[in-house]
Amino acid sequence: MKIGFFDSGLGGLTVLKEAIENEKLSENIYYLADTKNTPYGVKDEKFVKNVIYDNIDYLIKIGCNPIVIACNTATSLCINDLRNKYKKIIFIGTEPAVKVAADSKMNKKILVLATSITVKREKLLSLIDKLNIKDSVELVAADKLVSFAENIDCNNMNNQINDYIESILSRFNISEFSHIVLGCTHFPLFKDNFYDVINKINPNLDIQVIDGAKGISNNLINYINKIKGNKKYVQCTKNITIILTNRNEDFIARTKQILKNDKIEFEYKLQ
Repeated sequence: MKIGFFDSGLGGLTVLKEAIENEKLSENIYYLADTKNTPYGVKDEKFVKNVIYDNIDYLIKIGCNPIVIACNTATSLCINDLRNKYKKIIFIGTEPAVKVAADSKMNKKILVLATSITVKREKLLSLIDKLNIKDSVELVAADKLVSFAENIDCNNMNNQINDYIESILSRFNISEFSHIVLGCTHFPLFKDNFYDVINKINPNLDIQVIDGAKGISNNLINYINKIKGNKKYVQCTKNITIILTNRNEDFIARTKQILKNDKIEFEYKLQ
């Protein structure tokens, strides 16, 4: 069975890593990273849509189903259109874990960080309205975190990353918040940085930093079981192929760092 993952870059690896480590996902996995056009969040929406459709077409042509849209920006822009166009393909989208925070009943505010496109799109705004939490949610674009994540020297940039996170959190009275929702799949790479900054501001604060990777991997396993007719997930041979849209040695090195796996095949979809 071929499972597709798609992201603008390496953010979706946080979703794949969750599935591999916690759900023990063992399939023929194809992860397509649009390294040529990343980041999406600050680019023209029409251009972004076109490259997303092109990349999803490629995953379908090589036989992937289900396909995880492991990119919040791509999900918010295109997932409804993709589902309408490809009726036989299961698409699993990614959206900020706002409902998880809202369901906690902690009666405090929620800070949602995402890309510029995601914070403006109707999909996220409609979810917030549906949950009736508009007055207790703050939305912030944090596009620079995507650039940090894609940088090969990311692991040596903690001071810069922490300063950027602190510049965001300092806009608010952070003690009023119970959750920080990481609404881009790149952002969970910096979960420890968020906790470091929160602790610096006030070590007595009880703020949860959350993302949607666990829920996505659970959905994926459920769909695989349904397709295969299994009541529970049965492991098989695991092969991971990473497909890049340009030649990017730094990305390859970062991928191995994040997945902690040197036995990964790399291919190119050059446009």
